[in-house]
Amino acid sequence: MKNIVVVGASLAGHHAARTLRHLGFDGTLTVIGAEPHHPYDRYPLSKAFLTGDTDRGGLDLDDPGADVSWRLGAEATGVDLSRRVVTVDERTEVSYDGLVVASGARPRDSDTVQGVERAFVLRTVDDADRLRRALTGRARRVVVVGGGLIGAEIASTAVGFGHDTTLVHSGTVPTSHSLGLPVAGHLLALHRKAGVRIIPRSRAARLEHSHGRVTGVLLADRTRVPADIAVMATGTKPNVGWLEAAGLDVRDGLACGPSLHALGNDRVVGAGDAVRAPHRLLGGELARTEHWASAIDQATLAATNLLHGSTRSWCAMPRFGTTIHGAGIRAVGFPQLANRSQVIWGAIGAETAVVALFRGDTPVAAVSLNAADHLDDHANRLWPDLGQPRPE
Repeated sequence: MKNIVVVGASLAGHHAARTLRHLGFDGTLTVIGAEPHHPYDRYPLSKAFLTGDTDRGGLDLDDPGADVSWRLGAEATGVDLSRRVVTVDERTEVSYDGLVVASGARPRDSDTVQGVERAFVLRTVDDADRLRRALTGRARRVVVVGGGLIGAEIASTAVGFGHDTTLVHSGTVPTSHSLGLPVAGHLLALHRKAGVRIIPRSRAARLEHSHGRVTGVLLADRTRVPADIAVMATGTKPNVGWLEAAGLDVRDGLACGPSLHALGNDRVVGAGDAVRAPHRLLGGELARTEHWASAIDQATLAATNLLHGSTRSWCAMPRFGTTIHGAGIRAVGFPQLANRSQVIWGAIGAETAVVALFRGDTPVAAVSLNAADHLDDHANRLWPDLGQPRPE
């Protein structure tokens, strides 16, 4: 290959480019990114960056190598697989021999907050910077919509800054989909102890605003929750619209095989939030994995397979971590696919435990509560043939 294009100046895109240069690719390497920034780490945005413990410089990633052509502030808007060209901003074309799809995802409610002052989503460093400046001001009424990890992290930060904080969640227990019920139940108690008001089994119908500034969140049951700051943390959608006309399977992300090649095309690979891929723990089922470590693992494998024409399978276990109200959480596997749980070490009541999560009889995840040093040992017992999870 003489010409490789990476779409997405993301963590996955960065590591794909870095891997290609590290493996000796000396052809033209072009990275196309919709943001004006060089690649940076999104992981701290809802954590240390939002609290002020990490500054902007602490997010920057190292240079992937010499002779990378950066097309920043430019958006991929189409691809022609037969001609092997990517269309940028609907007017220019960039040719490729190999294509890495690392275009990430976007918040579901980006349009909802558009043009409404003090209404936020959190995805980019610019989003995080605006939200951080709002939260570090005087005490206000903050409403967070969405009970996943991002919503829980933001609610924890907001109440820690002294804001009157409400968390609206469509389910019963926030973060249960992400962490399983035992750990999520403990975090629910911490939310309440910290003063976060929880509104379960509720969805936002719309934002209310006056003179362009948010004044409240109207719920589907017509309840109005007053707000001076509203954060929509209702999940993401993969940025794959630019691939739709190419005939690839892009339902909820680019569908890839075990080697992370796009189904039906050996010149296209995918990595990160934009991709659905099978993992042998799931018996061939395709899943999106929106975590820092998986973006790196997938990007490294995808770039290697693309360059060498190899078909090594993605088998690294997804893993992630967070801290909410001071509780340290680490996880390995696919908690979102579980339907039952079992504490296998420690006790939730003692605030230190490891929980195994199962889908039927199959263990699909392990989650630790203030017990990160015990997680890997238990993960190895659950999946002895999958190898040691790399520590975060």
